[in-house]
Amino acid sequence: MKHILKIAALMVVPMMGMAQKKFVLDGELKNGTTEKLYLFYMDGQGKQVTDSASVLKNHFQFKGTLTEPTLVFLTRSSHPERAAEGDYTQMYLEPSKMKLEFQDDNLKNYTLTGSKLDAEHKQLELEKSAIRKGMEPISKAYAAKNKEYSRAERELEALEKKVKLLSEEAASIKNQFEPFNEKAAQIDMTFIKNHPQSFLSPYLLMFRMNNLSLEETETLFAGFSKEVQNSRFGKDISEKLAESRSGAVGKTAPVFSTTDIDGKALSLSDFRGKYVLLDFWASWCVPCRKGNPHLIKLYQQYKSKGFEIIGIADDDSKPEKWHKAVEQDEIGIWKHVLRGAKFDGTNFDLSKDVTKGYGVSSLPTKVLIDPQGVIIGRYGGGNGGSDEQLDAKLVEVFK
Repeated sequence: MKHILKIAALMVVPMMGMAQKKFVLDGELKNGTTEKLYLFYMDGQGKQVTDSASVLKNHFQFKGTLTEPTLVFLTRSSHPERAAEGDYTQMYLEPSKMKLEFQDDNLKNYTLTGSKLDAEHKQLELEKSAIRKGMEPISKAYAAKNKEYSRAERELEALEKKVKLLSEEAASIKNQFEPFNEKAAQIDMTFIKNHPQSFLSPYLLMFRMNNLSLEETETLFAGFSKEVQNSRFGKDISEKLAESRSGAVGKTAPVFSTTDIDGKALSLSDFRGKYVLLDFWASWCVPCRKGNPHLIKLYQQYKSKGFEIIGIADDDSKPEKWHKAVEQDEIGIWKHVLRGAKFDGTNFDLSKDVTKGYGVSSLPTKVLIDPQGVIIGRYGGGNGGSDEQLDAKLVEVFK
C-alpha cells in the first residue's frame, strides 16, 4: 500500500490556476461492519488531502473539490501504509456526483457509477485479467519464496545480534585478564631495567613497548649493550622506534595514496587545509566499534568547520566484514580505506601498508593531523591520549 501511494504522488503534476470543481461521493456498505473510512488523494497543487467519513446505517459520504479526474485511495485505516489486502482500494473520482457500493468489508470489490475514467480503467483491467491469471502460479511461487527469504533474513539478523553480543561478552571477560597482565608486565619491566645486557630483555621489551611512551622505550633501549641492540629483537625494536618517531606528535604525517571503500582514489594530500583524524580500527575490534557513536558525534559537530575522518581498517583478509561493519555502525558518512597489508598464506606484503610510518601498535589508535599536515595528537593505542583529551583538543582547535 505504501509503495502504491508513493507512485501516485509521483504521478501528480501541480496544476496552478485550474478551476476547482465539487464532487460528492455517496457510498453504501451493505453487509460490512466497518465503522469509518478514510480517503486519500492529491489536490491540483500536489498537496495530499486526507478525509474521513463515518459509516452510519450502512451509508457514508465524501465531499470535496477536484480539478480533474483523480486517482484516490479508500481505506479502513487512518494509516494507509499499514492497510492489509482487502482493507483498501484505489479508484478514479471525477468532479461530479458519484455513487459507490460495497457488498462487504472487502474494499477491493466495489461498484462505482458516475466516473467515466474509473469505468475505462476497470475495462482495461478486465482485458488484462487473462494475463494476470496466467501469472498466478508465478505470483504464488514468488510470494512463497519471498516469505522464505524474509524468514531467513530475520533469522540472520537474530544470529548477527547473537554474534555481536557474544563478541562483547568475550571482550568483557578478556578485560578480567588485565590485573594479572599488569602484574606480569611489572615483573618483565623490572627484569628489563635490571638486565640491560641480557638478550632476553629486547625480547620482553618487544611485547611491552605498546604500553610505553616513545621516550620510555628509547631510554630502555639506549641502556642496552651494543651487542643486545644489534640482536634480532634489538633490531626489531630499533625499526619500531623509527616508525614511532615518524608518527609522533610534531612530525609531518606520512602521505599515503590508496583506494577507498567505494573504489575511488584517495590520498591524504587531498585533505590539506582540513583537520583530519585517522582512525585505525578493524571490524573485529570490539573497543574500536564501541567508540564509533562517539566519532559520529564528533564528525557531526565539526564537519562543517573543516574536520574529516579517514577510517583505516585492518580487514584486508575479509573486506566483506569491513563493508558490513561500516554499514551496521552507520559510519559511511566519512572516508574509509583498508590498511593494505597482504598475506599470501606464508608471507606478508607490507609495501602498500597505509599504517606504515604511523607507529600503530594496537587498535584502536587515532591520529589527529592539522591543516598543514602535521601530527598534533595521538589517542588510544595503549600509550596515547583518551577520548576526553581528543574532545578537548578539538574544542581547542575549533574555538
